[in-house]
Amino acid sequence: MCYHYDSVKYFGLFDSVCGKPVAPPAIDYQACRLITYRPILALLAVGLTLLTGGVNAANDQSTGVAAPEKSPISWVRAVNTRPGRDAPDLLERLRDGFAMPDLDNELVRKYQNYYMKNPGAMRRLLENGRRYAYYVLEELERRGMPSELALLPMVESSYNPKALSPARAAGLWQFIPSTGRNYGLSQSWWEDNRRDVVSSTGAALDYLSYLYSLMGDWHLALASYNWGEGAVGRSVAKNQQQGLPTGYDDIRMPAETKNYVPRLQAIKNILRDPQLVAQMGLPVLPNRPYFESVALYGKHIDIDTVAKLANISVDEVKALNPEHYRPVLKVETINLPKDRVTQFKANLNSYQETEKPLSRWASYTVQPGEKPERIADKFKMSISQLQEANGVSLKSLGKPGQPLLVLTEGGELPKGAAPIAEMGDNTPVSVPEDDKPPRSAGGKSDQGVKSSAKDSGKNNEAKTGKPGKPNKDTKNDRGIAKGKAEKSSAAERSAKSSKEPGATKPSARSSDKAASPKVASSKSGSKSDNKTVSKDKAKR
Repeated sequence: MCYHYDSVKYFGLFDSVCGKPVAPPAIDYQACRLITYRPILALLAVGLTLLTGGVNAANDQSTGVAAPEKSPISWVRAVNTRPGRDAPDLLERLRDGFAMPDLDNELVRKYQNYYMKNPGAMRRLLENGRRYAYYVLEELERRGMPSELALLPMVESSYNPKALSPARAAGLWQFIPSTGRNYGLSQSWWEDNRRDVVSSTGAALDYLSYLYSLMGDWHLALASYNWGEGAVGRSVAKNQQQGLPTGYDDIRMPAETKNYVPRLQAIKNILRDPQLVAQMGLPVLPNRPYFESVALYGKHIDIDTVAKLANISVDEVKALNPEHYRPVLKVETINLPKDRVTQFKANLNSYQETEKPLSRWASYTVQPGEKPERIADKFKMSISQLQEANGVSLKSLGKPGQPLLVLTEGGELPKGAAPIAEMGDNTPVSVPEDDKPPRSAGGKSDQGVKSSAKDSGKNNEAKTGKPGKPNKDTKNDRGIAKGKAEKSSAAERSAKSSKEPGATKPSARSSDKAASPKVASSKSGSKSDNKTVSKDKAKR
């Protein structure tokens, strides 16, 4: 297979794929004569649309979505008329949309046996997905994509939108910062949209669709999602040059990627067997939407006010809107349990009629010489409360000119405070607690002082062998950091490998992923492949 010129150029595969540099396609100047006939062609197109419009409308009445030119599965299966769509159990609807080819190897059986012997791990994965799985499956059906992809967050993050990896990958779909920004997932002091269930799901499915169109194989597309499309493309090209098969089981890849699809397949094998699901005592997920998005039109509103108006807990608000860092929200929409939306809207209208503010928070600028204790006393807050609300260090609270979130009473602004709307993008900046300079490169590193620049230099050193050079490919930053983390924690992961894969850890990339059953090492785990991971890994 020879990649499209743009793909070859992007991945640097000039020699490895085609054996020689690929030139851009030549322009067919004869075809340019068609420009003269464009008006006539446009009129013909309009007439054809009028003649066939009724037929097309009938074909997609169930979704209201136009059939895509190229869909990962046939459009007949993409429309929302599958038998399982009206089933009371979401798992039955999920089974009806399975469309990926099955993978059958020793790793699949190993993971499947593990989950069958540890049903608690599977129960946790399903319970974690109770709030979000319906929405993900709905989006997959709307796009005509295989429903197996609704199980991918189980492998990536254990369906925990707050999951954060050592390589700074975040959310259900574990986007690194750079790729998140490339796919429209902004990150700021206020929020991190990689953790937004709705936005990140759209971005992940866009990325997966692109990978499938690039690879033409769902297993290789998933390997690319984990390892990076550049690395997978080079591995495929290497096998092609040697006359070897290029399937998922055939190409060389790191151990994590080798285990990636088998874990997904093991979960699929269990969930598609209703008798096995019942035997393991797995929960039933209702086939109905858990949450609904409510328009707020950019208003500032406190999280606890949302909880009070919707008559739900603060934890439930945070679980459905995990992207927000601050106790006050400025959003266009907010996610709420579907059965509480009507109550929330009625209470919100009544609340606004009283002219009470929706937020008790205001903005305050630290004055020269002002101590954090004085600021906290001024606004009747504790130091810990002030620090948590602003997400900065204790030293940063006393930085002159620093904007801070502060509490007010009764909607009246104290002297020196300003409406929160004036804060905007002028947000608090954290000041390092320790101002001591780092030790020289010749000495031992101070583990207590770690700067982002220092870490970046180390990561680039792992990649290139040359310290201090920046990474040119923004998609590689996760792979670099992750490759380093894998090397430094290989022994730790081996010790944990026999433990439950679904166990959750706050700082793990994916709790279900971090503790996986130990598997036999393969060629993909050799030192040469580890170098390939550091060099080529470009996942998200």
